[in-house]
Amino acid sequence: MPGPDEYDDWHTGVEFDRETRQWRGFIKHNEMDKMHLTDESFADKGDAAVAASDLLTAAREGKLKTA
Repeated sequence: MPGPDEYDDWHTGVEFDRETRQWRGFIKHNEMDKMHLTDESFADKGDAAVAASDLLTAAREGKLKTA
């Protein structure tokens, strides 16, 4: 299980799915291709950004649920 320090070099973002017309938040490593998406999609870009921030906070606290 990754430690919380592993997520120090990660940032948040949002992406738009043109097919569903929905936004999804994500966290991504600054220098690698590692990325985690939020479980939910959102109609509002701001809601997706908040969800991405919550996801990064959870990751840094060691509470990220990974499959």
